[in-house]
Amino acid sequence: MSKDQTTQLIQDVAMVYLQCLLEATSLTNEQLDKVVPVGKREIPARTILYNMVAHPREHSIHLQKILQKTGSPASQPSEAQLILSEAAESFGSLSGLIARTSDADMDKEFDGHSLRKVLEHVKFAYGLYLNGIQHAKKA
Repeated sequence: MSKDQTTQLIQDVAMVYLQCLLEATSLTNEQLDKVVPVGKREIPARTILYNMVAHPREHSIHLQKILQKTGSPASQPSEAQLILSEAAESFGSLSGLIARTSDADMDKEFDGHSLRKVLEHVKFAYGLYLNGIQHAKKA
C-alpha cells in the first residue's frame, strides 16, 4: 500500500507549521494584541497562536471520524501505531520548546549539559531506534 501522497501532504503541512512556529516565536506581547487579517476575517495575532493549538486537535478528531465512517483499517490502529501517536505528541512538545530558543542558547551549560548536547543525544538515540526498528522488520 503506497503512502507517497499521504507522506507528501503531511510534509507540506509540517513545513507551513514550522514556518509559522519560526515566525511566531519572536512576537511580542504587544504584537499578540494586534488585529490582523486571517482569510476573510480579522483576529488578534494571539488568537492565531491559540488556533495553532486547537485546530490540529479538532481535525484529528474529524479525521478519525472519517476513517471510522468509511471503514478504513486505519480507524483501528495497531499497538505500534497507538504508541507512535504518543511519540509524535511527545516530539511536538520537544519541538515547541526548542522553537523558543536561539543559537545563542545552544551551548549554555547547566550541570554539564547544554541544549546542543541533549539534542545531539536525542538525534543519536533516534538513529539507534531506527536501526532497531529496521531489524525488527527483517524476516
